Amino acid sequence: MHVYIGGAHNGKRDYVRKWLTEQGQENVHWVEGNCLGDSFIVDRETIQTTVIAGVEKWLAETDLSEQAAIDYVMSCIAKDRQTVFILTDIGRGIVPIDADQRKLRDACGRLYQQLMAEADEVSRIWYGLAKTLKKRGEQQ
Repeated sequence: MHVYIGGAHNGKRDYVRKWLTEQGQENVHWVEGNCLGDSFIVDRETIQTTVIAGVEKWLAETDLSEQAAIDYVMSCIAKDRQTVFILTDIGRGIVPIDADQRKLRDACGRLYQQLMAEADEVSRIWYGLAKTLKKRGEQQ
């Protein structure tokens, strides 16, 4: 699994599209966060890679408890094909005044920690530039 993380509108999706093209990935299934529940309604035989983006939007709207939501997202990691997560870093900057926004920020932080721990590679995208934060087998 590969995780790409960065701020809003920092070029994450464009970077991932280019990266997938360079990797020769043609059969890619894109799932936006609000469609996360439908993420496995695809032809598993033809899909090489699943890209899941906008998890923070789904997390803000789900009725699941935080732990159930985290467990669900972790279950979306495909065992039989490559999974790529595109995450928006919402944990930086001013702490929101609204209690629900603070709760979402904290829940995203805990979910992101689990995704980063599970990932083989983690890259930060900053205005279209990538920096590798983690690569399985390498010291960071």
